[in-house]
Amino acid sequence: MALSLLPLLLGCTSVKVSKPMLKMIVDATIKLSEAPVYADSCRHTIGLPYAENGSGRQVLDVYYAPESVRRDIVLIDIHGGFYVGGDRRNNRVFASAFLREGIDVVLLEYRLNDGKDIDVETELGDCAAALDYLTDHTGELGLNRDAMFLTGDSAGGHFALYLAEGAEDRSLPVHPERFVPRGVLLNCPAYDYEAFAITNGFTRSALEWFIGPRYRDTAWMASMSPRTRIGSYTGPLFVSTCKNDFIRGESLKLISDCEALGREVEFIDIHASERKVGHVHNVTDPALPESREVNDRMIAFMNNN
Repeated sequence: MALSLLPLLLGCTSVKVSKPMLKMIVDATIKLSEAPVYADSCRHTIGLPYAENGSGRQVLDVYYAPESVRRDIVLIDIHGGFYVGGDRRNNRVFASAFLREGIDVVLLEYRLNDGKDIDVETELGDCAAALDYLTDHTGELGLNRDAMFLTGDSAGGHFALYLAEGAEDRSLPVHPERFVPRGVLLNCPAYDYEAFAITNGFTRSALEWFIGPRYRDTAWMASMSPRTRIGSYTGPLFVSTCKNDFIRGESLKLISDCEALGREVEFIDIHASERKVGHVHNVTDPALPESREVNDRMIAFMNNN
């Protein structure tokens, strides 16, 4: 898979990651798998629009766990894809792991950064609108408003944490108006968004593509970064990463900041050497033993909170 090339590219000190290199990697997150998975056999509502007169990507899918095992817990998932790729439907296999254990799952979609009119602020706005829509329609959807957990992988982890911060601090530039998560679960999250534009790892064309023209605006970058307002979120927090996660340092930075704030975090750092146990492995390949360990810990976290 092309995604596995990214650690090698970022680890090369003599070569910056260019837009063509990055695009090759991101394209792997866009390719949609049509193979049937367990989630497809569950009761579901697909393509539910959350924005009036919105685009085809401003939709969400609701999957219901079988009544025989249903626990009345909801996991809302925001997919990653380096801000310019990804598709909620590829996370159906991830959703299946939780549906089997009685947890309802919502897969959230958003418009992708195009480097021009749509950027991270727009993406966050879409996700906030979707979360408020769910909050307002839990009754008719048959979801438990009081047990809605928020999860995200990679860029989706950035969005999940930022919106959880905004749910407690409405002064953030983008925030949900009515949604409040019961807890937040992050898998290999992007965290220090501001730092992406000041590293030497990417060419200018790559930065313009996955961030947009405002990557030079450090104040804006900081305002969109979960790290800037990490003290705003005070609820239960779960974080996973692994030895082969190419942005493992982001998770470690988040844990360090939480420790400095005196915040308790449930943290799992998988140290398997196999390359396939890499970035967001528990999302892309939940059948791996290491992935099952992470997802089982996620289930326990939701049950205990």
